[in-house]
Amino acid sequence: MRVCVVGMGPWPLERDAIVTGPSIRLRQFIEPLLAARHEVVAILLEEKARQDIPIEGALFARSHTPETILDPDGVAKGVDFSHVGAVFGVGSLMPAVAALRIAKRIGSPCWVDFFGDPMAELHAGQLRQGGTVDLSARDHVWKFFRESLMGGDAFSTVSAAQRHALMGQLGLLGRFANDWNVSQRLHEIPCGVPASWTNADPIPPFPEILRGKGLDETSRYIYFGGSWNVWLDEVTMAKALAIALRDDEELKFVCCGIPTGRAGEEIRQHILKAVGSFGNRVIDLPPQQAPSESALLAHAGGCLSLDRPIPEAELGSRNRLLAMVRWGARPVVSLEAGLESLLVAEGLAAGIGGANEQRAALEIIATCRRPAAQREEDRQAGLRWLRSMSFGETMKPALGWISAGAPRWESPSAARGLIDGWGVIAAEPETLLPSPPPAKRKKWFN
Repeated sequence: MRVCVVGMGPWPLERDAIVTGPSIRLRQFIEPLLAARHEVVAILLEEKARQDIPIEGALFARSHTPETILDPDGVAKGVDFSHVGAVFGVGSLMPAVAALRIAKRIGSPCWVDFFGDPMAELHAGQLRQGGTVDLSARDHVWKFFRESLMGGDAFSTVSAAQRHALMGQLGLLGRFANDWNVSQRLHEIPCGVPASWTNADPIPPFPEILRGKGLDETSRYIYFGGSWNVWLDEVTMAKALAIALRDDEELKFVCCGIPTGRAGEEIRQHILKAVGSFGNRVIDLPPQQAPSESALLAHAGGCLSLDRPIPEAELGSRNRLLAMVRWGARPVVSLEAGLESLLVAEGLAAGIGGANEQRAALEIIATCRRPAAQREEDRQAGLRWLRSMSFGETMKPALGWISAGAPRWESPSAARGLIDGWGVIAAEPETLLPSPPPAKRKKWFN
């Protein structure tokens, strides 16, 4: 079948591309579709429009800007959608809406992928602004989220918890109606890895940039990489690092992350200030000067992934955990939900059970003191486990949907959900869901 996949750029295999979670998600969808011999037309969302994006095997790939991608007529210019049998909106809310509008224009079914819960992500960002509710941002996100929920024929989430949340969201909007197959339309597609990641590749050479900072192959360091993001628990991380560095004088802390906006930079500065007294034992690498993260992970004693106990963290997931497991860089995790719980159960991560800096410090020291033989044993166990997380394995629900002819899920026009019946979005948060009329209250709640 010929399919159209709409997602977030840049294509992560391009040279010098800044790799993000949504762009990895795009690759997670496209590569198994190509491997299953489907023809792929790719539309990417980027800051600047481009032609001929080098996605090997795709019929063609181009990008649009946020100003143009939501116009299906504009996207269709110069694109032959005549034989596209299904459309996928992947990784983020705007690609999902763009995919739905393309699907509607060409009369094809659409699979909507929610790589995390949009309202939970909005909530995480607003917590960093003092909990102030930005009504404009809330209404904007809800408008797109609602359009996605109402229009999708099949859905995927990044975790089982998010799938359950999605079921409730769809129910509130009246999508269930008399449909006996609701559960079969909602799928969990967890974070995945390329098949090549399951191979026991040779350990990369020790990073020269660390050698220049006084470290070598015998050094022990705890590593943080990825993005400095709003859901990080910087308070617990800072305290745990300070305790671990105090109690283990040979331990180093290496970080190489990209802040996501002002809040991300504030989180980064909070942690670096808390451990500033340890001098050259704290190494903050500028991302543009850093070696491949594989090398940093392969020589790390362990890694940190400490999140706040907020809805985004419980419903979402973390790609970075899979990269840590690939190289045996045992992660210390604060939450034991979703992917974290799987890793803890497999013995591939150390869970600290919440905001517990004392236990986190103990786990940091313990994981970084593992002998080389133990680290290699953990790496091999991680590689075996990662086979179940390959792109091909995780994408089986979507490939099955295509094989079944991409069945539609009609939205019954007569159905009205609770949200529709009570008012979609009110002007103020306290009137988001107005109470039902007094005459009906006794009947509904008794």
